[in-house]
Amino acid sequence: MNAWQIEQFCAPLVLKQTEIPELTSPNQLLIKVKASSVNPLDIVMRTGYGNTILSTWKQVESCSTQPVIRLPLIPGRDCSGEIVEVGGNVRDFKVGDEVIAVIPGHWQGAHAEYVVTNYDCIAPKPKSVSHVESTALPFVACTSWSALVTFARVDPRNVSSQKVLIHGGSGGIGSAAIQMLRAWGCEKVVATCPSDCKAFIQQLGGVPVDYNSPNAKDEIIEHGPFDVILDCVDTELSRWSDNVLGVWRNCVHVSIVSPLLQDTDRYGVFFGVASTLLKSALRIYEPAIRGRIFSYAFFMPNSECLHQISRFIDEGKIKPIVEKVFSFSELPEAYEKVAKLRGVGKTVIDFSLTKSHQKDTATDNNIVP
Repeated sequence: MNAWQIEQFCAPLVLKQTEIPELTSPNQLLIKVKASSVNPLDIVMRTGYGNTILSTWKQVESCSTQPVIRLPLIPGRDCSGEIVEVGGNVRDFKVGDEVIAVIPGHWQGAHAEYVVTNYDCIAPKPKSVSHVESTALPFVACTSWSALVTFARVDPRNVSSQKVLIHGGSGGIGSAAIQMLRAWGCEKVVATCPSDCKAFIQQLGGVPVDYNSPNAKDEIIEHGPFDVILDCVDTELSRWSDNVLGVWRNCVHVSIVSPLLQDTDRYGVFFGVASTLLKSALRIYEPAIRGRIFSYAFFMPNSECLHQISRFIDEGKIKPIVEKVFSFSELPEAYEKVAKLRGVGKTVIDFSLTKSHQKDTATDNNIVP
């Protein structure tokens, strides 16, 4: 099969012919990839970000006594495609089923023609949209679910009276969180964004606040206090917003910008974890003495989330937002675009496209850039 690989950190991606991966567990499936998205995580992983902790995780999973070398590494954390092989323990899916999937961070990824993942990392592909649209949500939705449901303890069945503030609402994770909260019936979702993304936030059902405005804090105070605050970015404004979190009523400020991967890369696993625990304790302390909760969150595969997202797409409650589509051969160009951290919606690789068919889709989707 063809696969884009990271052969050296901080070096260009390389297109290689390699063996189709084999199942190593009865809980796994092999998927023929039809489309895959490019996430900011893919960009930083190319520089070696997270390699120390992910290598250790892989070593523990494989019960190896020797350090695990992860290179060459295939990036890509989600995809949409067709199952071509299933393990013996897989009961709810069969060969030929179309699915959406996420891939654990320490596994080989989906920027290849075939990928292996676990059965609890997939869900049926939404019938109402294409593979390109289907792959726009799995990774960002699971990250949002992890932050909101697992760490902030939001109950999707009982959010009608809650107010949520999202910092970085126009990005992939932020926009997924807005749509999920609105689909659950959340009373109000306020999202910070640049001024040119305010119309986009409104289309998603959120209340936009221009984070560059001198009145941003006053606007946020007007809409508060909040039951949950989600940081998709780490800024002075996001740190200040502890002040608009509800007091002594189990309100949670959760951030997906954890220092863990960076600290373990810098100091090694033992001292990196110790450094992260110290930083977390200092970050948690001040809100805690004022009756507020702070927590870090991170991407975790979640079957319930993927099934719900697939259903919500078919019900019209959530819309995949694809800004630009590249062919498989143009993947390095897609990485360059995502690295700029500008625009709205996802950048997607369509494995059926030739180079001449690269296209923008934001206008087709009636998304305001």
